[in-house]
Amino acid sequence: MLNDKRISKRQEIVSAAISLFSRTHDIRRVSLEAIAREARVSPATIYNRFGNREALVSEVTKELVRTNLERNRTLIRSGLPFPQKLTGIISGKLDMAGSANNEIIKKLITQDKTIAPFIDEIYQQEIRPLWQEMVADGKKQGYVDPALDDEALLVYLDVMQAGFKARPELFQNFEENMALIKQLTRLMYYGFLKKEIDLFGKEESGGNR
Repeated sequence: MLNDKRISKRQEIVSAAISLFSRTHDIRRVSLEAIAREARVSPATIYNRFGNREALVSEVTKELVRTNLERNRTLIRSGLPFPQKLTGIISGKLDMAGSANNEIIKKLITQDKTIAPFIDEIYQQEIRPLWQEMVADGKKQGYVDPALDDEALLVYLDVMQAGFKARPELFQNFEENMALIKQLTRLMYYGFLKKEIDLFGKEESGGNR
């Protein structure tokens, strides 16, 4: 029972921080005292639970990732048509990036030592399997090319993940780069060719010439 109360209080503090952070463009202006008032605890309780402000911001970042992941999991496993699932996932990511503060975005897309292991574990254990479920559903509904095998699609996801990590400034200046981010998202799912081209010299239809 005591552990449950400690977990509940910790969650209340995180929820209070998320609420306050969402109301400002500069979360550095949100003091631990303000978070303590919002959560109805003492500042000492926050220090006891998290150690310092940096650790609290890291926990807020993790909570936002978990929330978005659960939203996507529910969406992917719903009975909605594939296009609605896909647009729902994209809009959720854009909404999260658009509403999150730059300090949180920076933690998400850089190798912050407090977040990187968490993100890597979530990606390997949760996101990649969900991507496989999504792709399988897309094939079943006729929206994903059935000729593409799972390994190729997973490597593609890995490459995209690494690519966005290499350009963190895109998301740190999210509103300014919205048009570019939308184009990159479109490229991720559609590629850049408007017409199909035999890229491999009829290799698939019978050999090397």
